[in-house]
Amino acid sequence: MDALRSQTMNRPAPLANSRNWTANWVLSSLPERRLILTNFGLALGLMLLSVGIMAYAVWIGDARADLVGWWVAFTLGGALLSYALIRSGWSRRLVDPSLTMLQIVHSVTCCALGYALTGPMRGAVFPILMIVVMYGMFQLRASQALAISLYALLLFGLTMAVMIRRQPLVYVPTVEIGHYMMLVAMLPAVSLLVGRLSRIRLRVATQKRELSQALDKLQAMAMRDDLTGLFNRRHMQSLLELEVQRSLRSGNSFCVSLLDIDYFKRINDVHGHGAGDEVLRAFAQVSLAAVRGCDMLARWGGEEFVVVLPDTHMPLALAGLERLRELVQQHKVSVAGVELSVTFSAGLTEHKRDETLAQTLERADRLLYEAKKQGRNRVVID
Repeated sequence: MDALRSQTMNRPAPLANSRNWTANWVLSSLPERRLILTNFGLALGLMLLSVGIMAYAVWIGDARADLVGWWVAFTLGGALLSYALIRSGWSRRLVDPSLTMLQIVHSVTCCALGYALTGPMRGAVFPILMIVVMYGMFQLRASQALAISLYALLLFGLTMAVMIRRQPLVYVPTVEIGHYMMLVAMLPAVSLLVGRLSRIRLRVATQKRELSQALDKLQAMAMRDDLTGLFNRRHMQSLLELEVQRSLRSGNSFCVSLLDIDYFKRINDVHGHGAGDEVLRAFAQVSLAAVRGCDMLARWGGEEFVVVLPDTHMPLALAGLERLRELVQQHKVSVAGVELSVTFSAGLTEHKRDETLAQTLERADRLLYEAKKQGRNRVVID
């Protein structure tokens, strides 16, 4: 009974699944497109409010039903077209995939037509027009906001002139001049506000990008050796500990090798520390090209490096280290017109399940010194 109750409680609710399916169908499951369509829903809500106001104007006799019908078709038709272009993904081909500029131009045009149709109620258009212009505050650039304001002033000026000529008793010239003066004062002010917000938005975006780059750089510095670009000792220590845990879970072993560039102190003494740095960089580049993609390579300190070979037993690991040794030996490092041959000595061991990481590294270190005792330029295993 308890098992049945548990299964029933964990079963997804059909209503919740239905709501999720409907939301994904209407707004898309893609996060970026979903956000654009959600913002579009706010604009659609404003249009529906405007339709309600127009319907009220018809009901009280201030507007003609047939003309308002054409206005509703134009208004909602444009909105549905924008929705279709965004929802289908077609708008992604454009510079502005949200179609903000196009939607605002369409809405301003609808406001001007509504102003011409509502007669005595035409004053209700002005707050809607301001909301329309402010809709683009957080997306439009300053130049775009100014263009919208100029378009609205020209269109409303033309609309008022036409209506004064056609219905001078309703659209009284002195009143229309007052209305237009109000628009001349308000629209440029909104444009200036949009421009200021645009500059703030740009500055915030720049600061965010710079902060992200700084964080990436700090992360790289925490993980990488400045000179060679390889993992540093601290990060490799973490990777080794993770490799031990992974090995315990999977039962697959891994091998560790400590490498030391032969006679590195002599290179520094004879050719200078700049030459030594160049040798370290060249060694890192050759080694990265030689090891497998799954292998990990780090600068352990000075001229010492460590290689970790996951899921690898000794015969295969030894073959990989010998290949690396031969490639390094064949590579010539050019320093101040002098070509240097570089070799390394290495101790290679396989991690055992019953030992600690420190014990494995200590054994690899002993094998490294054994390789040096035997004459260098060799890999010694246990």
